[in-house]
Amino acid sequence: MRIPVLLPLLLSPSLVLADVPSAMERFLGSSRPDYDPAQLEADTVDSGHDFAPFSPADSDLGVQQILGEYKGLPPVHVEVSSDFYWTDNAPSPTRATDEKSWLWAGRVALSWQPKIAAGWFADVGVEEQWFRFDQGDATDFEYFAAHAGVLKMLPSLDDLLVYGRLEFQMLSTGSFGDSDYSANRIRFGAQKVLVNTPHHHLSAGVSSAFDFDADRENLQRNEYTLDLSYTYFIADSLSATASWRGSIWDFNSSVGAGAFREDRRDFNQVVGVELTWLPCKNARISTSVFFSDNDSNTPLGANDSQVWTVGLGVGAVFEF
Repeated sequence: MRIPVLLPLLLSPSLVLADVPSAMERFLGSSRPDYDPAQLEADTVDSGHDFAPFSPADSDLGVQQILGEYKGLPPVHVEVSSDFYWTDNAPSPTRATDEKSWLWAGRVALSWQPKIAAGWFADVGVEEQWFRFDQGDATDFEYFAAHAGVLKMLPSLDDLLVYGRLEFQMLSTGSFGDSDYSANRIRFGAQKVLVNTPHHHLSAGVSSAFDFDADRENLQRNEYTLDLSYTYFIADSLSATASWRGSIWDFNSSVGAGAFREDRRDFNQVVGVELTWLPCKNARISTSVFFSDNDSNTPLGANDSQVWTVGLGVGAVFEF
């Protein structure tokens, strides 16, 4: 709960400044799931006994086993995108100067998921994003992330995907080496396709992440996340996606002072709608609306925020 008095603020004046994650991570929302099961070929899911995906004809034909062999390593996926947005709350050094702004967001991401053994896959990825605002007082920043881990599809549990990975995250303003916040964490999660028909795709995911190192001790936290994503395929190359992601951030620090001191917790959620057109195999054009909300128990709402972001983007995916 929030403390509706001034004493904690007077005793701890540093609390009036929003921390880096809550001020900038609100622009990192996306309707893309952590993993796309379509990238994992059916004949590489399980070693020794590989089965075709379930179909309505299975009741007549029985379970269908794939008689083939794994052919080489999967390609490296490279994604490049350039997006233009309008936001009603661009980040700035103080909340009083947060204003509306146009912004450009660029992204480059690489991922590789080679098979290891017994249906296990390695999972390696790295990405860099750039955010540039038109409003003069807004803070331009960069986001770098990298992860390495393993994942597995479980056919016996209706193709439940489970994973574990080490993650590194860094937010900087000005240059790659000028870090304002960085953290190392370990994450465990599961993802499940609940509905998969020619026109409807519904998936859900849960994950838990635990920081074991952060460059600012009071920003080290544990994270518990639930996300839902529903896609309606209007046509073969046109789809609409609605998504929601809610996270509890349990910080390893306290807010306030004296009798008012309590453990800090934030509830962060991002909800959005995205319309995507694929003019060809490798290209993507999309328009989206996202709303981000961070509700913290920090006194006087120092780390609370609400942001609308509306924009248009283009992107491409390549395989090597």
